[in-house]
This record gives sequence, structure tokens and C-alpha cells, in this order.
Amino acid sequence: MRFLKPTRLPLGMTARQFSPSSTLSPDVSEALARTAERYQSLVDRVGYGIYCSTTDGRIVEANSVLASMLGYSTVDQVLSLDMNADVYFDPDDRPRFVRRPLPSAPEWVETRWKRRDGSAITVRLCVRHILDASGAVVAYDGIVEDVTERQRRDELLRRSERMASLGTTLAGVAHELNNPLAAIMGFTQLLLRKPWPTEDRAALETINHESIRSASIVKDLLALTRKRDVERRVATNLNDIVGYIARTRRYAVETAGIACIVELDPTLPAVHGDRAQLEQVILNLLNNAEQALASVPDALDAGVGARIVLRTRQSDGCVVVEIEDNGPGIPADVRSRIWDPFWTTKDEGEGTGLGLAVVHGIVVDHGGSIALEDPPTPGARFVIRLPVATESAPAPSAGQASRPLDVLVVDPGASDLVFVERFLTARGHAVINAGSGELALRLGEQTTFDAVVCDARLLSRDGTPIAGALQRLSGCAKARFVLSAPSPLETQVLPTTIDGATLVARPYDVEELRRLIEGD
Repeated sequence: MRFLKPTRLPLGMTARQFSPSSTLSPDVSEALARTAERYQSLVDRVGYGIYCSTTDGRIVEANSVLASMLGYSTVDQVLSLDMNADVYFDPDDRPRFVRRPLPSAPEWVETRWKRRDGSAITVRLCVRHILDASGAVVAYDGIVEDVTERQRRDELLRRSERMASLGTTLAGVAHELNNPLAAIMGFTQLLLRKPWPTEDRAALETINHESIRSASIVKDLLALTRKRDVERRVATNLNDIVGYIARTRRYAVETAGIACIVELDPTLPAVHGDRAQLEQVILNLLNNAEQALASVPDALDAGVGARIVLRTRQSDGCVVVEIEDNGPGIPADVRSRIWDPFWTTKDEGEGTGLGLAVVHGIVVDHGGSIALEDPPTPGARFVIRLPVATESAPAPSAGQASRPLDVLVVDPGASDLVFVERFLTARGHAVINAGSGELALRLGEQTTFDAVVCDARLLSRDGTPIAGALQRLSGCAKARFVLSAPSPLETQVLPTTIDGATLVARPYDVEELRRLIEGD
């Protein structure tokens, strides 16, 4: 290749095709051939794409790195490509570059090329003009570096910095929202344990369901700034989730002139997951499909049969959920960015760009995958794959506990203390609510407790955690400890210094709190 050799090879000729003049001695010819092979090897291993193109943009020489960069398996497939039509993503870029004045020193520019499959890559490019004896340009030598992955990493780093700053704000928001949500959820779940007329029970179930989903949304917003915890999950039937979301949204969707079609596999196995989070995934994707179809009102008025299909099936040990629409689809040049937090195609004020980022995080956290695929007709299809649950869901416990327990609650700042007391008392447990850390320590010296629910941030006068001091007392030495925090974010920074303790975020889930205290 011409870039490293002191003499140029004819255009289109590789080092292996080089044949020294017959007038040279055999030893010199052999030495020249070895040198040519050596430089060819160096060019192939340099790590940069290297090429030569004619003035009209035809590639006449290239190395294997360039071929791989463009998605071709051999160099021969690259030769004779038209750079304007086959390489540059924007065909106007190359003429603009070659018309630039000759630089006095090597100059790198950044542009976008496209691979064989049409996908875009970002490259840094340094081009040198090859002149003939009269000073006219006869060819161009180029060195290319693919910086697509580097740019992605840099953007992830910048996003992480932004998310770290956002996390501080979200922690305060979570604290303010979780306190009222805790009271709403707690008292609603207590009320649901009593007999009610059908309409009243339906109203209570709606309040409970939506408050749980609201609390989950707060957790998922915070999850964007940190590694998501593996939360307590149970075997869940995705048919129930898809059916529930479809029923709640069907009226609004069909009022907008969009058919909502649900195709559920009746033999669908369960997945191991968090129902509230999985509902959020389906709801976000359904809302996105509805908004995509609403963005083309002319097509809807023309009666093209706007539709959204929600489908479940089984495939290769996974439960598959598909949400498909026949809207305008998602352009190929933005598909790689749809999972990025805060990236959106919606007008300012109409979207936060968090929806698909949250969806992706939840699905991946459940051990699954989500992909955007092209349906047979124009539109978009999101395909979720989750592993089949290996064990059945534990049956929820109702009524009285198998054994009454003595429970100490030390959480002075919590707004859901009354709910906790009433719930545990209804289970048959004896509950003592210590109004302060000092009172809790005195109780721990005088009484034996089976379980302790304590604010993880609560400190004694000497600055040590109250929970740690309680465990050192004889009355609490064998107790189960549940340490609470006002938000999911704080569970990441508060230390768990108590052996066997579980650190959880408020608002409490009734069944989770029962399991932690009763130990099953």
C-alpha cells in the first residue's frame, strides 16, 4: 500500500501482485517483494481503515480494516465502491470535503459513513491529495477511524454525570411523594381486608392498584440514576397484566379511532417478576403506540384501519410479549437512540424521554430483553422476551399468623405508622410503637422482641445507629430486623450494619412486610 512504502504501486495493484522489473537481479527482486509483503502486512494490521480513491470517488485500494469497518468480509468487495453512493451517509459530504483547499498539515474531520447493511457509523477521516507532475489532483489517500463506540461511551459518561445530579433532586421528590403514598396504600390495603359492596371494593382496588403503580414509577425514575436492586418478585402471569392494561385503556384507544386487538396464548407459563413494574412496561409501550397513530390523523381519517395488537406467546424457554402498531414507524437513523434517557422526538413539553429508558431498564433487570422489530406492514413492533419462572408463586397469606410475635416499631418520622400497627395487630401480633430511639433502647433492655422495624437513619445521642444498639441488647438479639428508608435511593447509600437485617424503602407493601416480619 502506498501510505507506508517509499515508492507507489500502480493504482489497483496490491503488494502480492507487485512484480519487480525483470532487469533487476533475482536477489534485489526477492528483497523488493519481501519488503512489499512486509508493508502490506503492516497496513493490514495498523488498526485504521486505509484506502485510495479516484477523483470521481471509486475505491481502488483498501485494507482489510476498512472492509471490516464497512461490513464487508473481503477487500475485493470494497474495491470499485462508489464513495458518494455506497460509503458516505450523506452523499453531499464527500464533494464538500474534496473541494476544500489543500491543508498545510494533516487535518482530521468527522463525518458519517454507512455500512453495507445501511446502518450509520461516525468516522474521523484524514484525506491526502495525490498530485501528478503538473500539480493536478489524480487521486485521494485516506485514513479512517471508526469513533462510533467511543462517542457512545463518551455520551454514556456525560449522561451518568447528568443522572448523578438529577438523582439528588429525585431523592427529595421521592421522599415527598412516598410519605402520602405510604398512607394511601397502607390504609387502602387494610380496608380491602374487610367485606365491601362490589362497587366500593372495585373503587378501593383501583385506589390501591394506582397508588402501587405511582410508587413504582417513583422507584423507576430513581433507578435511572443507579443500578436497580433485585427486588422480591413472584411468579406472574403476563396474560393477566396485558389483559388488565388493555381493558383499562381500550375505551380511550378505540375512542381515538384505533382498534385494540388482544391475542393471548392461553397456555402461557408464568414469569418471575414484579407485577407493578411489568404493568408499567406494557402501559408505556401501549401509550407510545397510541401516540404514534395519533400523530398521523390524516391517515386515520382516511380509514386505513389504525390498529394496535397486543400479543403473547412462548418461544425457546421465554415468554414473549409483542406490542405492534401500523403507524409511521421509527426511522432507522434514530433507532439506536430510542433507549437513551431524556431523548425524545416529541415537541418540548410533550414528553420527558424517560418512557423507553424506564421500560428497557425494567425488562433487563428482570433478566429479559426488548427489541424494536419491523412488522410485515409499515409500523413498529416492540418484542419483549422474559425467562419462564422456574418455581410457582408463593400463595399470599391471609388472616392470622401461624404464631403471634412481639414486634417493636421504631420509626418516629414515618406517616404510615398507624397502618403498620393496625396491619400487624390484625395478624395477631403484639406491637409496641416506640416514639423515640431512647425509648426503644429502654424497651429493648426490659422486653424480648421477635421482630424490630426501625428507621435505618435513626441515631442515638452518641451518633451510632439505633438499630445496631438494639441488636446488642438481650431483648432484641434474636429478633428479625427490618430497616426502613424513605426512598429507594437512600437504600443505596445507607449501610446495613445489622446481621441478617433487610433494608427496604417505604411505602411498604403489605405482603412484603408480612414476609419480612414473619420470616416465610
